[in-house]
Amino acid sequence: MKFRAYQFVLAIFVLIPLSAGAETIYLKDGSTITGKIMNVGPEEVVISTVVGEITIEGAKILRVDGVAATSEVSSTPEASPIKSYSDLHMQQKNGLGFGPSISSMLGMTLFYDRNLSSKSQLHVQLIGSASSRSNFWGEQLIKANRSMLLTTYRYFPAENKGFYVGAGGGLANSTLTYNSSVLSGSTPYKYTSHLKGVFVLGEVGWQGKDGYYFNVGLQPAAYISSSDNYDANNIPNTSNHRSSANEEHDKLKTLSQISIGFGWFF
Repeated sequence: MKFRAYQFVLAIFVLIPLSAGAETIYLKDGSTITGKIMNVGPEEVVISTVVGEITIEGAKILRVDGVAATSEVSSTPEASPIKSYSDLHMQQKNGLGFGPSISSMLGMTLFYDRNLSSKSQLHVQLIGSASSRSNFWGEQLIKANRSMLLTTYRYFPAENKGFYVGAGGGLANSTLTYNSSVLSGSTPYKYTSHLKGVFVLGEVGWQGKDGYYFNVGLQPAAYISSSDNYDANNIPNTSNHRSSANEEHDKLKTLSQISIGFGWFF
């Protein structure tokens, strides 16, 4: 009996100091641990208990009671703040990319983006497009080529959405070439016309914000000044040659397009 009484008294002297300033950790599995918080880290907490020091992962902690305001513990490591488009526009000011352009003719585009502010951007784009017509024997009869260089100013009205509107202009240079067929038995004949000018365009689209990004936009455009020496009378009115040449020439005059790009901000 005396031995048991001694143990009881000793337990009281050991446990009272620990419980006097006790701090309790509530775990997500429903259990609790009581003791003295020794160290609070970004990913773990060290607590001293009657059985010794225990290290607990922050992801397992639901809450902590009895911790001083300067030692508050989060149940999970503090998450990095989500960066807005404006933040990333200022940190990653340059973008390079490429992709297809879809218009009256299919083409490829190269582009450069320069972020001027948190909500504005300068966009430079180079597009090359082409189409052709072949005769019955597979020979290329009509070939149309167009190159465009344009610059637009883009504005991002919503900080975290990526949608933009823009306006700008550029230069276009086009060539239409007609080659008559030797296999058809006619006299070889070649005709070339040129169309070039200045155009304006607007745009609306969406752009990704961080590192590798995706861009898609509609770019309606029209000439404001141009020179064109195409003359349909110089195309032989054989079979559908002249009508086909006229259709290809009309494609060259249609500048509006859908631009799709894959780029990299740095």
